[in-house]
Amino acid sequence: MRLFCTAAIALLVGGVSGVWAEEIKSGPTDKIGGAFFVKAITGEKKGESLCYVCKFNAEARPAVVLIFTQKADDHLAELVKAVDAVQKNNSKLGTVVVGIRGVEASDFEKLQATHKLTTALTIAEDKEGPSRYKLNPEAAVTVLVYKQGGTIVKNFAFKDTKSAAEKAKDIAAAAEEALK
Repeated sequence: MRLFCTAAIALLVGGVSGVWAEEIKSGPTDKIGGAFFVKAITGEKKGESLCYVCKFNAEARPAVVLIFTQKADDHLAELVKAVDAVQKNNSKLGTVVVGIRGVEASDFEKLQATHKLTTALTIAEDKEGPSRYKLNPEAAVTVLVYKQGGTIVKNFAFKDTKSAAEKAKDIAAAAEEALK
């Protein structure tokens, strides 16, 4: 009986910890949600309101990395730097960071001053993020890597920016793969 109880407790604890370790889901998995407008805080379009999805489509970019974030910190910068490295070697890769749910222009200005990122930092006009993208409010960071035409090749979602930074190499690799 004692062995049975010990095994049952181990199974229960293992099952519960498995739920805690389960990945968070956020954003579309097949096709991007379409056009949406942002205000560019950094980059060549600084100060403008525009649709980067539209811009990248018009430029026939073969692949795009779209990063939605609820935080602007050093961990996010680490992730963006990994994507910047891919973009620097592949000028056709489209990259943009979209601040949502409380990220302010001043947050991105400070991040840019400290880290000198290549990827444009923007703020979504809809503070919750574009509704058609179905972004999970529990996801601090959602990354969509998609091919020209909007087909998503990889979707990443993280509860915090530290977890996103830990997967920066995987995100960069997905961007490189999408360019092929």
